[in-house]
Amino acid sequence: MRPRRAAGALAAALGLLSAAACTGSTGAGSAGAGAPGNAVPVKGGTLHVLSTIDLEHLDPARAYVTSTQDVGRLIYRTLTTFAPAPGQAGGRIVPDLATDTGRPSDGARTWTFTLRDGVRFEDGRPVTSKDVKYGVERTFAAELPEGPPYARLWLTGGDTYKGPYQDKAGLASIETPDERTVVFHLNRPVADFGSAVSLPMFAPVPQDKDTGVGYDNRPFSSGPYRIDAFEPKKRLTLVRNPSWDPATDTIRKGLPDKVVIDLDLDPAVVDQRLIAGQGEDANAVAMEPIGPASVGRVLGDPRLKQRLVTGESINTRFLGINTGHKPLDDVRVRQAIAYALDKDALRTTRGGPVAGDLATTLLPPTLPGAAPEDPYPSQDGKGDPARAKALLAEAGHASGLELTLDTPATAGGKAQGEAVQASLARAGITVRINEISSSAFYSTIGSPAREHDLLIDGWTPDWPGASTYLPILFDGRLITAEGNNNRSQYDSPEVDARLDEIAASGDPATAQAAYGELAKRIMRDAPVVPFLWDRAAVLVGPNVAGAYGHTAFVGRLDLVSLGLRG
Repeated sequence: MRPRRAAGALAAALGLLSAAACTGSTGAGSAGAGAPGNAVPVKGGTLHVLSTIDLEHLDPARAYVTSTQDVGRLIYRTLTTFAPAPGQAGGRIVPDLATDTGRPSDGARTWTFTLRDGVRFEDGRPVTSKDVKYGVERTFAAELPEGPPYARLWLTGGDTYKGPYQDKAGLASIETPDERTVVFHLNRPVADFGSAVSLPMFAPVPQDKDTGVGYDNRPFSSGPYRIDAFEPKKRLTLVRNPSWDPATDTIRKGLPDKVVIDLDLDPAVVDQRLIAGQGEDANAVAMEPIGPASVGRVLGDPRLKQRLVTGESINTRFLGINTGHKPLDDVRVRQAIAYALDKDALRTTRGGPVAGDLATTLLPPTLPGAAPEDPYPSQDGKGDPARAKALLAEAGHASGLELTLDTPATAGGKAQGEAVQASLARAGITVRINEISSSAFYSTIGSPAREHDLLIDGWTPDWPGASTYLPILFDGRLITAEGNNNRSQYDSPEVDARLDEIAASGDPATAQAAYGELAKRIMRDAPVVPFLWDRAAVLVGPNVAGAYGHTAFVGRLDLVSLGLRG
């Protein structure tokens, strides 16, 4: 009963708000003629992407991390997608594989999409509605648990369907009356379904190319590039998909002949290479923002600063607290952690003020409905150890306590872990750092049985709006054994009931304001400690053009528009 109730609450909440209600701003380089956002890219050459992390999942059924989704747009298409644009325009949902953003009927319980003519897979066969249907059906398979929950929650019969590996008959609520038409029958009205189908889980997958969990290493291309070689933790090489027709694609420019993504690199080495900008690095971009040690040098050199692309986001980074573990089930202990955390130190590990603003709320100010507050204040965001100690003593832990923190096994993850460790130590809390491979980090912390006490975490809404933020992260009825997004294990009947009420309100403006107030209520329980509203400052090589930060990818570069100068 609890999962079924949760499905109704989340589905209604997500269906309530329109994707048009988006915000945010993005700048690309400086205003000079040589800025990377102003130069005109040309066709040809090899674009290099230097990444300090691995790619968690390439399989569209499992891709639910912004970096993978950014890369995935080069390989496969979805029914709709985010506009390829900086600033607020990048938050718009636009047609992609489909000819429009969907045609609702039956009170938004039925959605019909028509596929563009001429779209082909890498082997030349046309993409059909059956490929889209099969791609969505795969997301129900127990073997592929990490993706978004929307199909399971919304599609009629989704609560019992087990996926195509167990149920060969398929899901009857996805109809394919002809090769170019796909019809989704929902179990309730969902006004935002046209936005939800922008997620990778709605990419087409030909059944005869599906290799189950092995598809993660070689998804079949419907976009401008196909996978030539993939060595996890080392390199992903993309080459042109000869069957891609740019006349069918208004999103992807497909300019470079080849895209080479080097993985798991040392952050300092990435910065050094891009600062020098020599050889093939002149044609390179960073996947992640510049490191803190490089900020001063880049901002102090006009030539380097001109190659720095800054993008805003709708992401909040936070320290997650596992409320299911003792003594973290005591709200006073969680509040003590909220007071003790040195947010400024955490921001410093990410580059200082260039990385964003210190967060005091769950919802970033750029998100509709966000309401200002600072429930656990401290001078300059550096923490209040004295207040934290008093709360710990009140909770019976005057002598301190020991906790384990999960972080990605990257230089940045380690630095953030050490910042948490140092700041909580001032309040008498000893923190042990547990490093997890970046390629398995979210899969690991998404399993309650494997998650520890604390974790470095964050959230970007699936499309602009609190309806894809609070219900997913804090509805206690959505806690799952695998692929869990409520990683704080937060379970408040009061909050769950309020989520249901907001979902039933029927008015988007009223709902946005209500979500902002509910975020304040959740913060009184301190299941997470927000520390940063993201901004990404990414360095690009001197021969790169078409660069801008995209709000959907935490302000990082939108790879589909990049090219090289003529």
